[in-house]
Amino acid sequence: MTAPQRLGRYELLTRLTVGGMAELFLGYAPGPGGFRKFVVIKRILPTLREEEEFIAMFLDEARISASLSHSNIVQVFDLAEEKNELFIAMEFIAGLDLNMMLRWSRQRDLTLPVGLVGMIVRDAANALHYAHTFTSPSGRALPVIHRDVSLKNIMLTFSGTTKVIDFGIAKAMGSMSNTKAGTVKGSIGYVSPEQIRGEEVTGRSDLFSLAVVLYEALTAERPFAMQDDTATIYRILNHEPPRPSPLLVPEALAEVLMKSLSKDPAARFADGRALAKAIEAALGSELYDEERASRWVVQHFADSVEKTRDMLALAGEADRSQVERAAAVVREQFEAQNHTPSKTTHSAANERTSAELPRFARTATVMVVDDSRVGRMLVERVLTEEGHRVVSAVSGEEALESLAELRPDLIILDVKMPGLDGFEVCARVRSNPSLASTPVVFLSSSCSLDERQQGLQVGGDDFLRKPFSPTELAERVRHHLQRMTVQLLAGSAPS
Repeated sequence: MTAPQRLGRYELLTRLTVGGMAELFLGYAPGPGGFRKFVVIKRILPTLREEEEFIAMFLDEARISASLSHSNIVQVFDLAEEKNELFIAMEFIAGLDLNMMLRWSRQRDLTLPVGLVGMIVRDAANALHYAHTFTSPSGRALPVIHRDVSLKNIMLTFSGTTKVIDFGIAKAMGSMSNTKAGTVKGSIGYVSPEQIRGEEVTGRSDLFSLAVVLYEALTAERPFAMQDDTATIYRILNHEPPRPSPLLVPEALAEVLMKSLSKDPAARFADGRALAKAIEAALGSELYDEERASRWVVQHFADSVEKTRDMLALAGEADRSQVERAAAVVREQFEAQNHTPSKTTHSAANERTSAELPRFARTATVMVVDDSRVGRMLVERVLTEEGHRVVSAVSGEEALESLAELRPDLIILDVKMPGLDGFEVCARVRSNPSLASTPVVFLSSSCSLDERQQGLQVGGDDFLRKPFSPTELAERVRHHLQRMTVQLLAGSAPS
């Protein structure tokens, strides 16, 4: 690896890729009792560290991304500088981007399932809606436009969760740094007409780009792409894309797609939530859920799941050399971007039906630790309606006493509590071998960067800003329980 062994608090395992602005590394943050939290480190390239414009853009990315807290957006944990090297640490996604999935299907002369693509784009639309309507903890409206929505920036995790990644050129309205006039930010072929013309860009621009993604993922054809960028831009500005064949795209979904690709922003859907609801209405029961999406990924990308699982399984118990060897395999997959998985392995794990899933895929025991009675009642009501068993504790000390006998499937911790705070409780949980893999979700009123850094350091899995919506809480819990289910199906159940 042509990289330092350590950057700040992070151990670097291997370099994944080098882009035009930064390089990505796979690494981990060490924690109590040998715990390791895998992260992706984005470090600005040495040749650009003296360029003020790039530094400003990099800082914008980190500050904006660190503020976003949504189950379908990659989480940023840290922003730091080490020996004149500026970097951010973000969530490691065990999964595949849509570009890899589409290449896989093309190699086999197949199409991706309509219900799967619909689910991914629906979830991405909801994530973008959250960013477009983002409000800071102080109550200030701070809309965030992605500006680079494309196949490579939408991922599907092995547990079936959609993740929108790389708000690398997102600019908050009233931004911290100004975009140079006349510069088109985004991937040519996906950018909106107004983005090309240099007009005011709103959330509807992202929705146009997302519609291009939907079109390409369903038909394996890009609606505007030509042999050179100039011709592609001309088509985006002047040509209507061909309506997809009803053999590939159901008529109701085709209506949604063509509306979203309108040249006039006002003719598109008003916002991401409206687009998401339109996709749901168009596909109905054909729309995949996370469980079905996960089964599809595990079945068709068995090699990728297995290799990533092996690396994660080694995380807390092997020496560095073993983890590095496993990380090298992940790097090879990352570099390939079009890896060809082996033919479907009809193992017992792949053939299990939803009725045979581990019990907490449907009903889980969740411990919620919050000194606020109202806070505990809200969480309990939401999760009870989801069919889960909720055990409450009013303090960290009470929670630790209960954990001696109770082994919950997931733990929800309020960050600020009298006595032991949520971070201290998490650190003690991670030092217990029987709870080392139990998902821990923090609740916080601010979800500040400092809190995220501390949460990462003690081995937390997620942050949810208070006040939260019942739907968001249920989705976060469902995501982490599904992730644990996939580990069991793949044969690496936590001890």
